[in-house]
Amino acid sequence: MNISQKVTQLKTLLPIDYKMVSNLYAMSEKSLLVVIVLSIVISYFIYPVLGLEIIVWNLLLLMLVTYRLFSAVSFRKNPKKHSLETWYANFAVPTFLTGAFFAALALMVIPYDDSVQHQLFIVIILLGLSGGSGTALAPDYRIAIGYVLTIMLPLLLIVLMQGTELYLIIAFLIIIYIITKIIVVVQGVKQHRKVIRQEAQIFTVKKALQEKQNLLYHFVEEAPLAIFSYDFNLHIIDGNDALLKLLQTTKDQIIGLDLTTLPDSRVLDTMKKALHHGSQIYTGPYHSIQGLDLWAEIICFAFNDDQGNVLGGIGIIDDKTKEHTAIAELEFLAKHDLLTSLLNRRGLTEYISAFMQKKQHKSFYSLLFYLDLNKFKHINDSLGHKAGDELLIAIADRLKKFVKKECIASRFGGDEFILVSPFIAENLIETHYAAQACIERIQKVFSMPFLVNDMNLSIHTSIGIVAIEPGTFDIEEIIRHADIAMYQAKKTGNDHTSYYDTQLDKERKKLFLLQHDLAYAPKMNQLQLYLQPLVTMEDDENKSVVAAECLLRWEHPEEGLLLPNEFIPIAIETGLISDMTWWLIEEICKYISRLKKEDIWKLNYISINIDAKQLLVNHFVIEFLVKLRKYGLETSDIMIEITERSIIDNFEDTQDVIDALRKEGIKCAIDDFGIGYSSLSYLKKLSFDTLKIDREFVKDIQYRPDDITLIKMILAIGRQFHYHIVVEGIEEEKQKEMLEEIDKDLIYQGFLFGKPIEADSFAKKYLQKR
Repeated sequence: MNISQKVTQLKTLLPIDYKMVSNLYAMSEKSLLVVIVLSIVISYFIYPVLGLEIIVWNLLLLMLVTYRLFSAVSFRKNPKKHSLETWYANFAVPTFLTGAFFAALALMVIPYDDSVQHQLFIVIILLGLSGGSGTALAPDYRIAIGYVLTIMLPLLLIVLMQGTELYLIIAFLIIIYIITKIIVVVQGVKQHRKVIRQEAQIFTVKKALQEKQNLLYHFVEEAPLAIFSYDFNLHIIDGNDALLKLLQTTKDQIIGLDLTTLPDSRVLDTMKKALHHGSQIYTGPYHSIQGLDLWAEIICFAFNDDQGNVLGGIGIIDDKTKEHTAIAELEFLAKHDLLTSLLNRRGLTEYISAFMQKKQHKSFYSLLFYLDLNKFKHINDSLGHKAGDELLIAIADRLKKFVKKECIASRFGGDEFILVSPFIAENLIETHYAAQACIERIQKVFSMPFLVNDMNLSIHTSIGIVAIEPGTFDIEEIIRHADIAMYQAKKTGNDHTSYYDTQLDKERKKLFLLQHDLAYAPKMNQLQLYLQPLVTMEDDENKSVVAAECLLRWEHPEEGLLLPNEFIPIAIETGLISDMTWWLIEEICKYISRLKKEDIWKLNYISINIDAKQLLVNHFVIEFLVKLRKYGLETSDIMIEITERSIIDNFEDTQDVIDALRKEGIKCAIDDFGIGYSSLSYLKKLSFDTLKIDREFVKDIQYRPDDITLIKMILAIGRQFHYHIVVEGIEEEKQKEMLEEIDKDLIYQGFLFGKPIEADSFAKKYLQKR
C-alpha cells in the first residue's frame, strides 16, 4: 500500500467534519494564550545565552500565534467563510510551524550551551509542549501526532549527536516517550471522539425524548381511546378528552374522583392488581357515572419513576359497546333462523354438542324428534310463499309454547323442524315412555288449525325419533338417523311416527345406491322391456292376444332383476322419471316398428305407464307425436296408462293434455281404477278410452260376494261413459269364470293367461306365425 492510499484510508477513518474543526479552533484559543506566556518566559531565561536571537525567535513566534488567534476568532464568527478543508489546512500548517519554532530551541541551545540547567530547561519545555498537545489537539490525532513529532524528533536528533553515554540514555528515554506519547495521543483522540459521540447521542436522545414526550402528550390528548391515570388509593389523577366524552362528564368532576365510591365496582380488582402484578385486562359490562351501560375492554398497567418505584396506574378504555352488540346480533343470526327465530342448523348442532359435553350425557339417554310437514308444498303452491312463511312462523310460535322448557326447538330447513330433549332417563324403556309423551305434545301442536291470513289451515307432520345413546358424539350421524326414521314415517302415512333402527339405515343406504345406479341404467342397457298379454274372455283359449302392457324391468348388476315398484318411485322422487319415460317411448316405438317390418304386428296397441306429471313438461303431446312419426307408427299403436291417483292429484293441470292426446287419436287408460279417492266423480270429466279395474277388486271375489257387486257397478258406470274395460290381476280360473258370467266381452290380463315376459320372447310366443 503506497503513501497516498494510506492517507486516503486515514481520511476515511477520520473524516473532516464541522465538529472536529470547531473543537480544534475552540481549544486553540486557550492554549495559544499559554504559548504566548511560555514564549516570554523562555526568552527571559535563554536571553543570557542567545541574546538577540531569542528575541527574534520570540517575535516571529508571537506573530505566528497572533495569526492563529485571528484564524480562531474568524472561524468562530464566520465558519462558512471557507470550506472545512480550508479551515482545517489553515489550522494544521500554523500548528506544525509552531511546533517547529519550539523544536528550533533545541537546535539553538543544546549544541552551544554546556549549561545542564539550560539544556534541562529546554527539554522540560519541549516535553511539556508535546504533552499538552494531547488535550489541545485531541479532536484530530493526525495533527496531534504530527505536532509531537515536529517538536520531539529534532530534540532526539540533537541528543543523539552529542554521542556521550548519558545523552544516549536520554535519547533512548526520548524515544520511549515519543512512542508512549503517540499511544496516549491516539487513545486520547479516541476517547475524545467517544465523548463527542456520546454527547451527540445524549443530544439525540434528549431531543427524541422531548419529541416523544410531546408526541405522547398529544397522543394521549387526541387519542380516540379513553385514557386516565390513578393513584394507589384509586383516585383519578387525570384523563383525556376521550374519557370525558365517553363518560359524559367534565375534567373537574373526574379529577380526584374516588373510584371505590362508584356503584359499579367490577373493574376495581383489575386496577388494583395492575399496580402490583403487571398489566391486567377487564372485558365486560360497565355502568358509568351517568348511568350508561357500556361494554368495555379496560387495560390497566402501572407507571414507574426512574428507580422503578410504582407511582400509580394507567387505564385505557376501549368502548366496545357497538361492536359487542353487533357481534351478539351476528352470533344470534348465525345460530337462529331468520324467519322463525328458532335455532337453525348451526345453532342446533352447537346446542347438541354443548349438552354432549356435560356429565349427564355419560349415563342418560336423550331424544331427538325430526318433524317434516306433510303437503306443505301444496300450501306454498296454492296460497303463495308468503302464506307458507306465515304458517311456518305460526308453527314455530306454537312449538315454543307447547314443548317443555328443557326441550329445544329448531328449524332445520324448509318445512323441517327438529326438537331435542336432553337427559331423559338412564334406561331405554323410560326413554321410550318419555318419547311417547313428547310425541303426544307435538301432535297436540298440530291438532288445531293455524290462522294464516284469516284462513284456518290444517297441517300434520311426520316424525322420526332417535334415542341418543349415552356417550354418543356423532351429531351428523344422529341427525341422519332421525332423517331416515322421518322418511319411513312419511312413507307410512300422514301424522305418523317412526323410531330409528338399523334396518331402516340399511334400507336407506340401499335406496341411495339404487338412486345412484338408476341414473346410468338406460345408458348401460340395464333397462328391459317386458310385455304382459291382454286377452278377451272368449279368445284366451286360442291364445289370441289383443293387446299388451309394457312393464319395465331393471337388470341391476348386483340386486338382480328389479320390478317397477322397486325403482319407479325412486325415479319419480329423484327426477329421473322424465328421461326414463322418453327412453321407454323411444324403445317401444322401435319395437313396434320392427314388428311391423317383420309383418307380425297383430295387436290393437301396446300400453305404457306414464306419471301424470310427465304430461306437463316439455310439450309432451308434440314430442310424443314426433316419436310416433319418426318410426312410422299410428297414433293408435300406443296407449298411455295413467294411474288414477296421479290423475286426481293433478287433474286440473293434466285434463287439457289428455284432451289434446285424444284429439290426435292417442288412447289413454285409467290404470289401477278404484283405489283412489272420489274417483267416480271424475269419470264424466275425463277423456279416456279404457278403464282398468285394479287387482284389489278381483283377488277375493270367490270369497267375497260384495266384490262381485262392486265390479258390476263399476262395469255399469264404465259402459255408461263408453269406456272399454280391462280387468287386472286374474290369477285363478275361478276368478275368470265368475267375471265371464258377468260379461263375456271383458278383456283381462293376469298370471292365469301369461306373466310379463321379455319383449323378444313375447313376439315369438304370441305374434310369430307357427
